[in-house]
Amino acid sequence: MSKRTTRIARGASNKKEHSTNMALVRGALVAQPTVRVIDRHQRATTFDLATVVNGRRVVVPVVALNMDLPVIKIGDEVTALGHVRRRFFRVGPRTQSVTELLAEHIVPGAKTVRLDKLFAVASTRTREVRTASLRDDK
Repeated sequence: MSKRTTRIARGASNKKEHSTNMALVRGALVAQPTVRVIDRHQRATTFDLATVVNGRRVVVPVVALNMDLPVIKIGDEVTALGHVRRRFFRVGPRTQSVTELLAEHIVPGAKTVRLDKLFAVASTRTREVRTASLRDDK
């Protein structure tokens, strides 16, 4: 049995560095979250958030890995902070892709204190990204 190594995008490094890939989405839950067990130690919870952009409804797919979600129902307001990723998967003989928000933090409803903490995390991360160099200037 061969060991599969983790693939890294061309030009990327293995080091933990600040990234500019950060997304904050606030919207209404479209349907009940679905939970898929990936393997014994991983589960993916997926759900869609409906937002309004320029007067039009936009649905954003959200994925939470190994995260216990708060109790939310259809129509509830949810705020998610994470990063955007494009995932490829096979369906029969075809390869398909989906672009989704991989959530790191999820806050249900309009809980002011929790939302304030979430926005503080987002602004701290934004400040760190602004001051960090993306190039290796050694």
